[in-house]
Amino acid sequence: MTLRRPTAALVLAILAAPRVASAATHETANFAVDAPTAELARKFGEMAEFYRKEKAIQWLGQEMPPWPERCPLFVRIEMGSAGGATTFTFGTRGGRPAVSSQRMEIRGEAKQLLSSVLPHEVTHTVLAYHFGRPVPRWADEGGSVLSENEEERYSHDIRNRELLNAGRGIVLRTLFRMADYPRDMIVLYAQGYSITAFLVDRGGGGREGRSKLLQFLAAGMGNDSQSGMGQKYHGTPESWNEAARKVYGFDSVDAMEKAWLDSLKTPPSRVAARDAGTGSSTKPPAPLLNYATTAVGTTVGGSRTELRTSAAPGMPVLEPPVRAIRASAPDFEPSRPSALPPAGTCPTGTCPNVRMAPDRPPPVLLPPEIPRPARP
Repeated sequence: MTLRRPTAALVLAILAAPRVASAATHETANFAVDAPTAELARKFGEMAEFYRKEKAIQWLGQEMPPWPERCPLFVRIEMGSAGGATTFTFGTRGGRPAVSSQRMEIRGEAKQLLSSVLPHEVTHTVLAYHFGRPVPRWADEGGSVLSENEEERYSHDIRNRELLNAGRGIVLRTLFRMADYPRDMIVLYAQGYSITAFLVDRGGGGREGRSKLLQFLAAGMGNDSQSGMGQKYHGTPESWNEAARKVYGFDSVDAMEKAWLDSLKTPPSRVAARDAGTGSSTKPPAPLLNYATTAVGTTVGGSRTELRTSAAPGMPVLEPPVRAIRASAPDFEPSRPSALPPAGTCPTGTCPNVRMAPDRPPPVLLPPEIPRPARP
């Protein structure tokens, strides 16, 4: 995923657009690709298999076994915003939680799809396979953003700092437990990526760091597989505090949050990207949100079936910057007792979503280091 600016109906179009006949299909061991041309179908099939192997080894230390059924992969080449949606049905297999079915669709320019969107969506399948159930939103998206290219990750880092400085961050003791998306969805994406990258690095980086993050998630979620459908939380405050102590050596999630914020006080830096052969620098793409996840559940014949999709239920336009309500949060996020807004800021009774600032002041983070092209 990237923080690119969407049209408000981007992913709604992905889900609701009529399925037109494609020009070509191609099957691999694990994917059934539907694309505009035979060449594209073959290319995306090869790359999907490549990322499936690469991401599984990065996260799990080994390849995933072949899926019982091929995952449909619909590739739509079009100009403008790029995005993807992967839908999972979770159930049980052999008495254990497992993915029952999955379906993936990606839209955008071919280069962007191959370099960022496809690996992002494939990473969702690795995490879904490992846990056999939905994982917390911040980790599902944050872990998938780790698969994107360097410019996209840099854009997420910058956006996270901007949001924290604007007072729009969500305290980790709440973020970690979220099973639903907050109203301020961009916060979950940017902050989720930032804390995921921090924890992977804290755990040793690379495969070792990802393995520790998976341990942390498993311990924090606890026995969610037995929870009722439509749950609002993953795990308990106690389970996440214990996970922080056991896996990372922090006294609590609050202590982890302090270490993460301290790490952000050093401005990010990166090597300026260059156009091939020209030596000219290119700025990171403007941030834009185009992934999110919704989940619903049903019970069929006494067995639990859970559906999750990485298509956004609704998206804010992020550029130019939106007017922030400090500490905007989902309805179930703990907050201080509400207070009336300043006189004259809104008519009586029309500001139900105004929240108090979080239980700590927003961190003041240094601005990012602007990439500069090397001198000739």
